Amino acid sequence: MQPLRMSVEDRPAKLALTPEEVLGLLRDTTPETLIGLTEKMGATYSGEPLNPSETMMAEQIFRLLMRDTELRVRMTLAQHVKESTNIPRDIVMSLAHDVEEVSLPMLQYSQVLTDEDLVDLIHNTDEISRYLAISKRPQVSGMVSDTLLSKGNDEVAATLVDNSGAEISERGYARIVDQYKSNVILMESLSQRPRLPVSAVEKLVHIVSSSLGETLKKKYKLPTEQIEKEVEKTREGETLELIRGSASQEEIDKLINQLISFGRLTPSIILSALCQGDFAFFETSLARLSNISVANARTLISDRGELGFRAIYNKSGLSDAMFPAVKLLLKVVRELDEAGEKPGSSRYPNRIVERILQYSEGSEIENLSYIIALVRRVAQ
Repeated sequence: MQPLRMSVEDRPAKLALTPEEVLGLLRDTTPETLIGLTEKMGATYSGEPLNPSETMMAEQIFRLLMRDTELRVRMTLAQHVKESTNIPRDIVMSLAHDVEEVSLPMLQYSQVLTDEDLVDLIHNTDEISRYLAISKRPQVSGMVSDTLLSKGNDEVAATLVDNSGAEISERGYARIVDQYKSNVILMESLSQRPRLPVSAVEKLVHIVSSSLGETLKKKYKLPTEQIEKEVEKTREGETLELIRGSASQEEIDKLINQLISFGRLTPSIILSALCQGDFAFFETSLARLSNISVANARTLISDRGELGFRAIYNKSGLSDAMFPAVKLLLKVVRELDEAGEKPGSSRYPNRIVERILQYSEGSEIENLSYIIALVRRVAQ
Protein backbone atom coordinates (compact mmCIF):
# COMPACT_ATOMS: atom_id res chain seq x y z
CA MET A 1 0.00 0.00 0.00
CA GLN A 2 1.39 3.35 -1.06
CA PRO A 3 1.95 5.89 1.72
CA LEU A 4 -0.41 8.82 1.60
CA ARG A 5 1.18 11.95 0.11
CA MET A 6 0.15 15.19 1.75
CA SER A 7 0.16 18.40 -0.27
CA VAL A 8 1.59 21.58 1.13
CA GLU A 9 -1.98 22.91 1.39
CA ASP A 10 -3.25 19.80 3.26
CA ARG A 11 -0.56 19.26 5.87
CA PRO A 12 -0.79 20.81 9.34
CA ALA A 13 0.31 24.41 9.68
CA LYS A 14 4.01 24.86 10.37
CA LEU A 15 3.64 28.38 11.73
CA ALA A 16 3.09 28.04 15.44
CA LEU A 17 1.39 31.44 15.64
CA THR A 18 -2.28 32.17 15.03
CA PRO A 19 -3.18 35.50 13.38
CA GLU A 20 -4.46 36.74 16.74
CA GLU A 21 -1.19 35.80 18.45
CA VAL A 22 0.81 37.54 15.74
CA LEU A 23 -1.19 40.74 16.14
CA GLY A 24 -0.73 40.57 19.89
CA LEU A 25 3.03 40.19 19.52
CA LEU A 26 3.22 43.06 17.06
CA ARG A 27 1.46 45.32 19.55
CA ASP A 28 4.25 44.51 21.99
CA THR A 29 6.96 46.53 20.28
CA THR A 30 9.82 45.94 22.71
CA PRO A 31 13.00 44.99 20.78
CA GLU A 32 13.37 41.68 22.61
CA THR A 33 9.84 40.59 21.69
CA LEU A 34 10.21 41.59 18.05
CA ILE A 35 13.62 39.95 17.74
CA GLY A 36 12.20 36.74 19.18
CA LEU A 37 9.32 36.89 16.70
CA THR A 38 11.72 37.58 13.82
CA GLU A 39 13.91 34.62 14.73
CA LYS A 40 10.91 32.30 14.99
CA MET A 41 9.36 33.46 11.72
CA GLY A 42 12.68 33.48 9.86
CA ALA A 43 13.62 29.96 10.97
CA THR A 44 10.19 28.61 10.02
CA TYR A 45 10.11 30.42 6.66
CA SER A 46 13.57 29.15 5.70
CA GLY A 47 12.69 25.55 6.59
CA GLU A 48 10.12 23.28 4.95
CA PRO A 49 7.74 24.87 2.41
CA LEU A 50 4.78 26.70 3.92
CA ASN A 51 1.27 26.52 2.55
CA PRO A 52 0.03 29.61 0.67
CA SER A 53 -1.77 31.17 3.66
CA GLU A 54 1.26 30.64 5.90
CA THR A 55 3.56 32.13 3.26
CA MET A 56 1.36 35.17 2.90
CA MET A 57 1.22 35.64 6.66
CA ALA A 58 5.00 35.31 7.04
CA GLU A 59 5.75 37.78 4.26
CA GLN A 60 3.32 40.37 5.65
CA ILE A 61 4.97 40.04 9.05
CA PHE A 62 8.40 40.53 7.42
CA ARG A 63 7.16 43.72 5.76
CA LEU A 64 5.91 45.02 9.09
CA LEU A 65 9.21 44.14 10.77
CA MET A 66 11.19 46.02 8.10
CA ARG A 67 9.45 49.21 9.11
CA ASP A 68 10.68 48.87 12.66
CA THR A 69 13.20 51.52 13.67
CA GLU A 70 15.05 49.09 15.94
CA LEU A 71 18.22 48.12 14.05
CA ARG A 72 18.56 44.76 15.81
CA VAL A 73 15.18 43.66 14.48
CA ARG A 74 16.12 44.33 10.86
CA MET A 75 19.56 42.76 11.38
CA THR A 76 17.93 39.60 12.72
CA LEU A 77 15.53 39.50 9.79
CA ALA A 78 18.36 39.85 7.26
CA GLN A 79 20.36 37.05 8.87
CA HIS A 80 17.41 34.66 8.75
CA VAL A 81 16.28 35.30 5.16
CA LYS A 82 19.63 36.07 3.45
CA GLU A 83 19.81 32.64 1.76
CA SER A 84 16.11 32.18 1.06
CA THR A 85 15.29 31.96 -2.65
CA ASN A 86 11.56 32.36 -2.01
CA ILE A 87 11.65 35.68 -0.22
CA PRO A 88 9.78 38.35 -2.23
CA ARG A 89 11.90 40.76 -4.22
CA ASP A 90 10.60 43.89 -2.54
CA ILE A 91 11.72 42.59 0.88
CA VAL A 92 15.18 41.65 -0.44
CA MET A 93 15.67 45.02 -2.16
CA SER A 94 14.58 46.90 0.95
CA LEU A 95 17.06 44.98 3.11
CA ALA A 96 19.84 45.31 0.50
CA HIS A 97 19.49 49.12 0.52
CA ASP A 98 19.36 49.34 4.32
CA VAL A 99 22.29 50.33 6.55
CA GLU A 100 25.43 48.16 6.37
CA GLU A 101 24.57 45.94 9.34
CA VAL A 102 21.38 44.90 7.56
CA SER A 103 22.44 45.04 3.90
CA LEU A 104 25.78 43.20 3.96
CA PRO A 105 24.37 39.68 4.59
CA MET A 106 21.89 40.21 1.75
CA LEU A 107 24.54 41.54 -0.64
CA GLN A 108 26.83 38.59 0.09
CA TYR A 109 24.30 35.74 0.04
CA SER A 110 20.92 36.57 -1.50
CA GLN A 111 20.34 34.77 -4.77
CA VAL A 112 17.24 36.86 -5.40
CA LEU A 113 19.49 39.78 -6.36
CA THR A 114 20.23 39.75 -10.10
CA ASP A 115 23.44 40.92 -11.78
CA GLU A 116 21.61 44.07 -12.84
CA ASP A 117 20.58 44.69 -9.21
CA LEU A 118 24.16 44.26 -8.01
CA VAL A 119 25.64 46.53 -10.70
CA ASP A 120 23.07 49.20 -9.82
CA LEU A 121 23.88 48.84 -6.11
CA ILE A 122 27.62 49.18 -6.82
CA HIS A 123 27.11 52.30 -8.91
CA ASN A 124 24.99 53.92 -6.22
CA THR A 125 27.30 53.58 -3.24
CA ASP A 126 30.83 54.59 -2.27
CA GLU A 127 30.99 52.22 0.72
CA ILE A 128 33.86 49.73 0.33
CA SER A 129 32.19 47.32 2.77
CA ARG A 130 29.31 46.83 0.29
CA TYR A 131 31.75 46.21 -2.59
CA LEU A 132 33.54 43.63 -0.45
CA ALA A 133 30.29 41.84 0.47
CA ILE A 134 29.40 41.49 -3.22
CA SER A 135 32.97 40.38 -4.01
CA LYS A 136 32.56 37.48 -1.55
CA ARG A 137 29.36 36.08 -3.09
CA PRO A 138 29.48 32.34 -3.90
CA GLN A 139 29.12 33.24 -7.59
CA VAL A 140 30.15 36.59 -9.10
CA SER A 141 29.60 37.16 -12.83
CA GLY A 142 32.15 38.82 -15.12
CA MET A 143 29.84 41.80 -15.50
CA VAL A 144 29.66 42.34 -11.73
CA SER A 145 33.44 41.79 -11.35
CA ASP A 146 34.19 44.38 -14.04
CA THR A 147 31.94 46.89 -12.27
CA LEU A 148 33.63 46.22 -8.91
CA LEU A 149 37.11 46.55 -10.43
CA SER A 150 36.18 49.88 -11.99
CA LYS A 151 36.02 51.28 -8.43
CA GLY A 152 39.82 50.95 -8.20
CA ASN A 153 40.07 49.47 -4.69
CA ASP A 154 42.91 47.00 -4.09
CA GLU A 155 41.11 45.17 -1.25
CA VAL A 156 38.10 44.56 -3.50
CA ALA A 157 40.40 43.33 -6.31
CA ALA A 158 42.19 40.98 -3.89
CA THR A 159 38.86 39.60 -2.61
CA LEU A 160 37.70 38.85 -6.15
CA VAL A 161 41.02 37.19 -7.02
CA ASP A 162 40.81 34.98 -3.90
CA ASN A 163 37.18 34.04 -4.61
CA SER A 164 37.16 30.89 -6.74
CA GLY A 165 33.50 31.54 -7.54
CA ALA A 166 34.22 34.94 -9.05
CA GLU A 167 34.42 35.10 -12.83
CA ILE A 168 36.97 37.67 -14.04
CA SER A 169 36.94 38.79 -17.67
CA GLU A 170 40.08 39.23 -19.77
CA ARG A 171 39.57 42.98 -19.48
CA GLY A 172 39.28 42.58 -15.71
CA TYR A 173 42.55 40.64 -15.52
CA ALA A 174 44.30 43.32 -17.59
CA ARG A 175 42.99 46.03 -15.26
CA ILE A 176 44.22 44.16 -12.16
CA VAL A 177 47.72 43.60 -13.56
CA ASP A 178 48.08 47.15 -14.88
CA GLN A 179 46.71 48.83 -11.77
CA TYR A 180 48.21 46.68 -9.00
CA LYS A 181 51.44 45.33 -10.49
CA SER A 182 53.45 46.69 -7.53
CA ASN A 183 51.27 44.70 -5.10
CA VAL A 184 53.39 41.55 -4.83
CA ILE A 185 50.90 39.56 -2.75
CA LEU A 186 48.01 40.33 -5.10
CA MET A 187 50.07 39.45 -8.19
CA GLU A 188 51.10 36.12 -6.67
CA SER A 189 47.47 35.39 -5.71
CA LEU A 190 46.44 36.22 -9.26
CA SER A 191 49.02 33.82 -10.67
CA GLN A 192 47.38 31.00 -8.64
CA ARG A 193 44.04 31.40 -10.42
CA PRO A 194 43.37 28.18 -12.37
CA ARG A 195 42.58 29.51 -15.86
CA LEU A 196 44.25 32.80 -16.72
CA PRO A 197 44.05 34.30 -20.23
CA VAL A 198 47.40 34.19 -22.02
CA SER A 199 47.53 37.99 -22.21
CA ALA A 200 47.44 38.17 -18.40
CA VAL A 201 50.07 35.43 -18.04
CA GLU A 202 52.43 37.26 -20.40
CA LYS A 203 52.19 40.39 -18.26
CA LEU A 204 52.49 38.50 -14.99
CA VAL A 205 55.66 36.63 -15.94
CA HIS A 206 57.93 39.66 -15.57
CA ILE A 207 56.13 41.03 -12.49
CA VAL A 208 56.11 38.03 -10.15
CA SER A 209 59.21 36.29 -8.76
CA SER A 210 61.44 34.50 -11.26
CA SER A 211 60.53 31.06 -9.88
CA LEU A 212 56.81 31.77 -10.12
CA GLY A 213 57.35 33.23 -13.59
CA GLU A 214 58.99 30.00 -14.71
CA THR A 215 56.10 28.02 -13.23
CA LEU A 216 53.63 30.12 -15.24
CA LYS A 217 55.63 29.64 -18.44
CA LYS A 218 55.54 25.86 -17.99
CA LYS A 219 51.90 25.76 -16.91
CA TYR A 220 50.68 27.73 -19.92
CA LYS A 221 53.36 26.41 -22.31
CA LEU A 222 54.34 29.90 -23.43
CA PRO A 223 57.33 30.16 -25.78
CA THR A 224 60.19 32.22 -24.33
CA GLU A 225 60.36 34.41 -27.46
CA GLN A 226 56.69 35.35 -27.10
CA ILE A 227 57.22 36.25 -23.43
CA GLU A 228 60.28 38.37 -24.20
CA LYS A 229 58.37 40.30 -26.88
CA GLU A 230 55.57 41.03 -24.43
CA VAL A 231 58.04 42.09 -21.74
CA GLU A 232 59.78 44.45 -24.16
CA LYS A 233 56.43 45.85 -25.30
CA THR A 234 55.44 46.53 -21.69
CA ARG A 235 58.78 48.18 -20.92
CA GLU A 236 58.49 50.34 -24.01
CA GLY A 237 55.00 51.44 -23.00
CA GLU A 238 56.27 52.41 -19.55
CA THR A 239 59.17 54.35 -21.13
CA LEU A 240 56.79 56.27 -23.39
CA GLU A 241 54.79 57.26 -20.31
CA LEU A 242 58.00 58.63 -18.77
CA ILE A 243 58.75 60.52 -21.99
CA ARG A 244 55.30 62.12 -21.93
CA GLY A 245 55.89 63.20 -18.34
CA SER A 246 59.32 64.77 -18.98
CA ALA A 247 58.71 68.51 -18.96
CA SER A 248 62.26 69.90 -18.93
CA GLN A 249 65.41 69.31 -20.96
CA GLU A 250 67.14 68.21 -17.76
CA GLU A 251 64.57 65.43 -17.20
CA ILE A 252 64.90 64.31 -20.82
CA ASP A 253 68.71 64.19 -20.51
CA LYS A 254 68.46 62.05 -17.36
CA LEU A 255 65.98 59.66 -18.98
CA ILE A 256 68.07 59.23 -22.12
CA ASN A 257 71.23 58.66 -20.06
CA GLN A 258 69.42 55.97 -18.10
CA LEU A 259 68.11 54.30 -21.26
CA ILE A 260 71.61 54.31 -22.81
CA SER A 261 73.14 52.81 -19.66
CA PHE A 262 70.65 49.91 -19.82
CA GLY A 263 70.97 49.54 -23.59
CA ARG A 264 67.33 50.49 -24.11
CA LEU A 265 67.53 53.63 -26.25
CA THR A 266 66.20 51.67 -29.22
CA PRO A 267 65.12 52.95 -32.66
CA SER A 268 61.59 51.89 -31.71
CA ILE A 269 61.60 54.13 -28.61
CA ILE A 270 63.06 57.09 -30.55
CA LEU A 271 60.54 56.82 -33.38
CA SER A 272 57.66 56.17 -30.96
CA ALA A 273 58.51 59.45 -29.22
CA LEU A 274 58.30 61.24 -32.56
CA CYS A 275 54.96 59.51 -33.27
CA GLN A 276 53.55 61.11 -30.14
CA GLY A 277 54.86 64.54 -31.15
CA ASP A 278 57.81 64.69 -28.74
CA PHE A 279 60.42 66.69 -30.68
CA ALA A 280 62.63 67.27 -27.62
CA PHE A 281 63.16 63.55 -26.95
CA PHE A 282 63.70 62.79 -30.65
CA GLU A 283 66.24 65.62 -31.07
CA THR A 284 68.10 64.82 -27.85
CA SER A 285 68.31 61.12 -28.71
CA LEU A 286 69.82 61.81 -32.12
CA ALA A 287 72.21 64.34 -30.53
CA ARG A 288 73.49 61.78 -28.01
CA LEU A 289 73.80 59.01 -30.61
CA SER A 290 75.65 61.40 -32.95
CA ASN A 291 77.90 62.86 -30.23
CA ILE A 292 76.91 66.46 -30.90
CA SER A 293 75.12 69.12 -28.84
CA VAL A 294 71.33 69.25 -28.70
CA ALA A 295 71.40 72.76 -30.21
CA ASN A 296 73.37 71.54 -33.25
CA ALA A 297 71.13 68.50 -33.59
CA ARG A 298 68.05 70.71 -33.53
CA THR A 299 69.51 72.90 -36.28
CA LEU A 300 70.30 69.91 -38.50
CA ILE A 301 66.91 68.25 -37.93
CA SER A 302 64.98 71.46 -38.64
CA ASP A 303 66.84 72.00 -41.93
CA ARG A 304 64.09 72.20 -44.55
CA GLY A 305 66.38 70.62 -47.08
CA GLU A 306 67.29 66.95 -46.80
CA LEU A 307 71.04 67.33 -46.21
CA GLY A 308 70.99 68.43 -42.57
CA PHE A 309 68.58 65.75 -41.37
CA ARG A 310 70.24 63.10 -43.55
CA ALA A 311 73.64 63.93 -42.01
CA ILE A 312 72.57 63.54 -38.36
CA TYR A 313 70.35 60.56 -39.17
CA ASN A 314 73.27 58.69 -40.74
CA LYS A 315 75.60 59.64 -37.88
CA SER A 316 73.12 58.41 -35.25
CA GLY A 317 73.26 54.89 -36.66
CA LEU A 318 69.53 54.55 -37.38
CA SER A 319 68.56 52.22 -40.23
CA ASP A 320 69.26 53.67 -43.66
CA ALA A 321 66.32 51.73 -45.12
CA MET A 322 63.98 53.53 -42.71
CA PHE A 323 65.12 57.04 -43.70
CA PRO A 324 62.41 57.90 -46.30
CA ALA A 325 59.62 56.80 -43.97
CA VAL A 326 61.11 58.62 -40.95
CA LYS A 327 61.63 61.77 -43.04
CA LEU A 328 57.94 61.72 -44.01
CA LEU A 329 56.92 61.14 -40.38
CA LEU A 330 59.05 64.11 -39.27
CA LYS A 331 57.47 66.31 -41.94
CA VAL A 332 53.94 65.36 -40.90
CA VAL A 333 54.55 65.83 -37.17
CA ARG A 334 56.19 69.22 -37.82
CA GLU A 335 53.19 70.34 -39.89
CA LEU A 336 50.74 69.27 -37.19
CA ASP A 337 52.77 71.19 -34.63
CA GLU A 338 52.67 74.33 -36.77
CA ALA A 339 48.91 73.87 -37.25
CA GLY A 340 48.41 73.82 -33.47
CA GLU A 341 47.42 70.13 -33.20
CA LYS A 342 47.95 68.97 -29.61
CA PRO A 343 49.83 65.68 -29.06
CA GLY A 344 47.95 63.38 -26.72
CA SER A 345 44.50 64.17 -28.11
CA SER A 346 42.41 61.26 -29.35
CA ARG A 347 42.50 62.57 -32.93
CA TYR A 348 46.25 63.24 -33.08
CA PRO A 349 47.35 59.76 -34.28
CA ASN A 350 44.56 59.75 -36.88
CA ARG A 351 45.82 63.09 -38.22
CA ILE A 352 49.34 61.64 -38.57
CA VAL A 353 48.12 58.56 -40.45
CA GLU A 354 45.81 60.61 -42.70
CA ARG A 355 48.65 62.93 -43.77
CA ILE A 356 51.13 60.10 -44.23
CA LEU A 357 48.71 58.31 -46.55
CA GLN A 358 47.95 61.55 -48.37
CA TYR A 359 51.64 62.34 -49.03
CA SER A 360 52.54 58.78 -49.97
CA GLU A 361 49.66 58.27 -52.41
CA GLY A 362 50.97 57.04 -55.72
CA SER A 363 54.51 56.40 -54.43
CA GLU A 364 56.21 53.41 -52.84
CA ILE A 365 57.92 54.31 -49.54
CA GLU A 366 59.73 51.43 -47.90
CA ASN A 367 58.77 50.61 -44.28
CA LEU A 368 55.88 53.08 -44.25
CA SER A 369 53.55 50.35 -42.95
CA TYR A 370 55.87 49.95 -39.94
CA ILE A 371 55.63 53.69 -39.17
CA ILE A 372 51.81 53.60 -39.40
CA ALA A 373 51.69 50.53 -37.13
CA LEU A 374 53.96 52.35 -34.65
CA VAL A 375 51.65 55.38 -34.62
CA ARG A 376 48.68 53.10 -33.87
CA ARG A 377 50.53 51.22 -31.14
CA VAL A 378 51.66 54.41 -29.40
CA ALA A 379 48.07 55.65 -29.43
CA GLN A 380 46.74 52.58 -27.58
